[in-house]
Amino acid sequence: MTHLAPTRSLLRREEYKAIQSVVLNGEVLDIGGVPDALYHTHIKGSHHIVTANIDPTTGADYTFDAQKPWPLPSESFNGVVCMNVLEHLYTPAPMLAEARRVLSAEGKIVGTVPFLFHIHASPDDYFRYTKSALTRLLSDAGFTHIQVKELGTGAFAVLYHSLVGFMRWNWMASFFMMLCTGIDRLIYKIRPHNQMSAVEFPLGYIFEASVPKK
Repeated sequence: MTHLAPTRSLLRREEYKAIQSVVLNGEVLDIGGVPDALYHTHIKGSHHIVTANIDPTTGADYTFDAQKPWPLPSESFNGVVCMNVLEHLYTPAPMLAEARRVLSAEGKIVGTVPFLFHIHASPDDYFRYTKSALTRLLSDAGFTHIQVKELGTGAFAVLYHSLVGFMRWNWMASFFMMLCTGIDRLIYKIRPHNQMSAVEFPLGYIFEASVPKK
C-alpha cells in the first residue's frame, strides 16, 4: 500500500485508501483536479493524467465549466476522475454526460463524494448524494457496471468529523481519530449486520462505472 500523507480529515484518508484499488490505463482526465494532486500518486496502472478546472489559477491543463460542453473530442480518454466534485455542481447531469462522451468504449469514470460531512464551498457546495442517487445518475448518463462503496462508515467516524475542528493539536486529532475508528470497528465486529454502523452513517462514497463495449 502506498504511504498516505498525514491528514486531519478521516474522509480524505479513506478516499486515498480506496483510490489505491483503482486501476486506470491510457489517457486520464481529472475533472476539478490540479496538477500536483496527491491522489494521482495512489491510482494504479500505466496512465497519463491531465487536469481540468474552472479556476485558471490552479495551473490545470484545461480551464472550463464542467457543467457546460467540454472543449474536448469525443472518445479521447480512457478514464475520467472526479474527486469531490459532484457536490459543487448545481446541475451534475451535464457533467456526467460529457464524461460519458469523452470516454472511449470500456473507459471508466471514478470519483468520490462526501455525505455526512461539513459544508465546504469551492466555490459553492450544493448537494449530498446517497448510494441510490449516485447509481441513478450514472445509469442515466449511460454508464454500466456501476459500483458505489461507502467510506468512513460508522457513527463515531461522524462524531470525529463533528468535533475535530475544536482540537488545537494534530496529535490530539490523531488520537481521537484512532479512538473513533476503533470503536466503529468494534461495534461492527460485535454486530456485523448493524446497518447504522456499516451503511447508514458513511462520511462519503467512492464510485466506479464503465462505458459499454461497442
